[in-house]
Amino acid sequence: MEDQQEDVDTLLAHLAEVLELKDTEPHQIASLFAITMYEKFTRSGIKQQIDTAISFAQMSLHYEHNEPEVTNGLLSNLGVFLESRYERTGDIADLEEAIQVARRAAASTPKDHFNLAIYLDNLGNKLQRRYERTGDIADLEEAIQVAQQAVTSTPKDHSNLAGYLNNFGSKLKRRYERTGDIANLEEAIQVARQAVTSTPKDHSDLAMYLDNLGSKLQRRYERTGDIANLEEAIQVARQAVTSTPEDHSDLVGYLNNLGNKLQRRYEWTGDMADLEEAIQVARRAVVSTPKDHSDLAGYLNNLGSKLERRYERTGDIADLEEAIQVARQAVTSTPKDYSDLAIYLDNLGSKLESRYERIGDMADLEEAIQVARQAVASTPEDYSDLAGYLKNLGSKLESRYQRIGDIVDLEEAIHVARQAVTSTPEDYFDLAIYLDNFGNKLESWYKQTGDIADLEEAIQVARQAVASTPKDHSNLVGYLNNLSSKLQRRYERIGDIADLEEAIQVARQAVTSTPKDHSDLAGYLNNLGSKLQRRFERTGDMADLEEANRVFGRSWTSYSSAPFTRIYAASRCLKLLFHLKQYDEAAEIAVSVTDLLPIVNAQSLDRNDRQHVISRFAGIAADACGVLLRARDPETALQYLEKGRAVILGQMIDNWSDLSSLIKAHPVLAIKFKTLRNTINARSGHSSTESDRLLAAQRRRAAAAELELCIQSIQGVPGQELFMAAQSIEAMQACAVGGNVVVVNVSHLRSDAIIVSPTGIGTIRLPSLSAADAEIWIGKQWHGLRSERGARNKEYAEFLKWLWEVCVKHVLDAIDCTKSVSIECFSRIWWIGTGLASSMPFHAAGDHSPGSTENTFNHVISSYAPSIKTLSYSRSRCSVDIGLQLKSLIATMPVTPGMKPGLDRLPGVLDERRSVMEILRHYTTVEEIEQPSAEAVIHSLEECNIAHFACHGRTNYIDPSSSGLILQRKDESWSVVQDVLTVHDLSEINLQYAQLAYLSACSTAENKAALLADEAIHVVSGFQVAGFPHVIGCLWPSVDRVCVEVARGFYALLVEQDVLRLESRGIAAALHTSVMEVRAKDWKQPLNWAQFVHYGA
Repeated sequence: MEDQQEDVDTLLAHLAEVLELKDTEPHQIASLFAITMYEKFTRSGIKQQIDTAISFAQMSLHYEHNEPEVTNGLLSNLGVFLESRYERTGDIADLEEAIQVARRAAASTPKDHFNLAIYLDNLGNKLQRRYERTGDIADLEEAIQVAQQAVTSTPKDHSNLAGYLNNFGSKLKRRYERTGDIANLEEAIQVARQAVTSTPKDHSDLAMYLDNLGSKLQRRYERTGDIANLEEAIQVARQAVTSTPEDHSDLVGYLNNLGNKLQRRYEWTGDMADLEEAIQVARRAVVSTPKDHSDLAGYLNNLGSKLERRYERTGDIADLEEAIQVARQAVTSTPKDYSDLAIYLDNLGSKLESRYERIGDMADLEEAIQVARQAVASTPEDYSDLAGYLKNLGSKLESRYQRIGDIVDLEEAIHVARQAVTSTPEDYFDLAIYLDNFGNKLESWYKQTGDIADLEEAIQVARQAVASTPKDHSNLVGYLNNLSSKLQRRYERIGDIADLEEAIQVARQAVTSTPKDHSDLAGYLNNLGSKLQRRFERTGDMADLEEANRVFGRSWTSYSSAPFTRIYAASRCLKLLFHLKQYDEAAEIAVSVTDLLPIVNAQSLDRNDRQHVISRFAGIAADACGVLLRARDPETALQYLEKGRAVILGQMIDNWSDLSSLIKAHPVLAIKFKTLRNTINARSGHSSTESDRLLAAQRRRAAAAELELCIQSIQGVPGQELFMAAQSIEAMQACAVGGNVVVVNVSHLRSDAIIVSPTGIGTIRLPSLSAADAEIWIGKQWHGLRSERGARNKEYAEFLKWLWEVCVKHVLDAIDCTKSVSIECFSRIWWIGTGLASSMPFHAAGDHSPGSTENTFNHVISSYAPSIKTLSYSRSRCSVDIGLQLKSLIATMPVTPGMKPGLDRLPGVLDERRSVMEILRHYTTVEEIEQPSAEAVIHSLEECNIAHFACHGRTNYIDPSSSGLILQRKDESWSVVQDVLTVHDLSEINLQYAQLAYLSACSTAENKAALLADEAIHVVSGFQVAGFPHVIGCLWPSVDRVCVEVARGFYALLVEQDVLRLESRGIAAALHTSVMEVRAKDWKQPLNWAQFVHYGA
């Protein structure tokens, strides 16, 4: 210790010599050097300098002297230095020590001493800092008390008074932010003005006082909406910036604050110049701040808010991605005990919600709700910003309700939205935001309950939001748009034309007040267009219909708006243009909108998100096809129909693209493609944590962006130009070898059949096949109580006759298929139904009474395909080497756990197994599995050529990818529970030897997910994706006897000259003949046999 003290004494003696401080006490030398280093730090922000200042300040306190006031001064300086280092690093230990030494200085100073005010002021600043860190109101109250003491104990002509007033004002502002008491804010502005006016223009602290005055004026603007306050705030903030040297460490804070004020003015006026400058100065603040500085998180948060605003204006996704990135940085770099963390969490949540709304990734919405909850939970109930956090949480919960339909989310959303309104003073400017938000949730609740009182309250609070917002404020257009929706909703309920007239008036106001480049414009235009169309339906005035068409057209061409919104506009526009006989314009939009569909259905989304995105555009591909056929362009119509349908199945098939030629041409790109593809399709396990799922979503997004570039690079390799490209017309025609592919397209515009033969493409109009009739027929429930089966069979027979008369008969006449009398001469047809025709039983159409030939069975062998792309894939799988010895899998579930008594047992399964086994065991090596798990089945599928399942099936109309075959497994307690081999499970396996799957299970080919009908996602298509070129499935459940008969007949017909043949025509013909044999006996019961279908090559 003595050696260390000697070293310190030597150092101080050397400093005294360098600084020419002869006859100066050691504590004074140390203190003077500490002050010198601190002043350097205040200009440079270099941490090493503040570390040195603190070391020497602490050193100065080790020397004894007989002057208590000197000690108090040294303590005060040390406290200031420690507080500065805390501001630089965020280390709470520095702040705690700073408060401790500041208290010592103040406590040991006589009340009548002129330095007491300095020490009280310093203590108050440190207590305020701790309040900002922890949110403990006791610290803030004590900070205000000692700051006020500093002011009142200082003469009015004293040079320090301005600083004390400035600091006192900052604390009052903080209490206003906590409590919302306007008196605190008014007093804060008053003392801040005093600080500015009493400070010489050339004083170095004036910039700080101006900056603080500007922050308080901004707060009053936010409270009252008086734009004059904001204009003055910007003016004084600019003065603070321009009067501060470029190399001064305080400049970044002034830039940050100026940016916030410019953003606020942009939000009022919509002037892009303000937003661009706000982003520019916010970037300067961020890049000028050291990465380890405690203020950086706040600057990042503010930059993110400005980037999000620009995204909302321009629709540029790059701004939103960067906003999320910097917002995430702000959150992750902020200590969990820091009170501003709630602000950063809330802002991150808003940006994630915006990305969810843009691309539909559920992971974004789940994370947004998670961080919004954190923001609310970490905010004291008396904090004025809590209302905003509650409002934002409510918006996210409502979005999740709209996505998955859980009423609990909507109930909570209404609860927190009401809290936000009731906890906000009536004179608070942001109350309009909370009212508008609350009104939207009440409207959603009305849609759920039908209670008119909820709608009336929604309209009332929407009117309040509009009435309390200045006419030149940019938020007004959103409130008008939302009010118009509620008025239209009431019109639709009670039919009062006055509501519709007012709805159109306010919707028109919203549109005319919105800048042409604003990303929300398309939504406002769609809203106006729908109301004009409603009025046309009421009055028949063609002027309304023509204006609606123009409005939807403007929305479609609002390129700054989100693709979802624009595609919706295009779908409305297509129908109106068709109605108005403007066919060329309709065809142009049909091509453009279909080109946009793959962009919104990003591969970065998981399967649920992709299904959700596609469901929002149900029917567009069918409408586009109808428009293009009206324009007499069948080839383009077919290509765009393929592009807009079965998108998810197409992506699944692409996952198993043959890479052999690419591996030879460019192995590095082949490996990269495969790696990226695997990353995108990686499945999160059931036990994954929320953070794991969020990371997986981030990885998918990054990989999807990189995959696009990778595919472009591959297409630049000689010989790989068509890699992952859409099918050519020639390739589609090749799929019709051996027959014809018939695509039946039904939409509300028109109905047609596109006939693809090996030599060309033709079309026939189907004017009698109306969408309205189709909706009635396909909406019927064909299976139910046994007692109703007779009536249902009779009605279904009428449906089959109708389908023959309006569709199938005309198709067969067109391809001259009605003259063949022997099945050996029958042509093949691969049916593809689109739009409303996607679930029609073309194979069974017609009159099946004895002697009748007016039916499909008597003229052609029918097969199905979800799309021409899937048919092409199935054909390619027929050529794989299946080995010398065929292998079969027979999987049966005589008993199904977890089902009601009576439904749990399938006695016919045992008979079916025996019948199938009796045939297959002579020609294949058979593996039998009874009561298997999904895992066991997947393992067995890897080696087999033929797979036969006899079990229950499960159809999920909301999430068809989770449809599957019901099997069983043992849970953690070894109890037997249901297990499901889902479509999604099947999409993740690539079977090398698969040829034929026979699914004798309920509804394995059923396609009744209305909004996803064009995707044709069902268990049968899942087996196709897995690699089976032939799949037999059922459209609905059948009786056990028929299942056994059809299966036995089918396999027997595959045997020719004592050889089991797996030829494409033979498989389709075997099912055809086997079903016809049952039909001959049960012709009055089509529900017994019409459900059996062949999908594939």
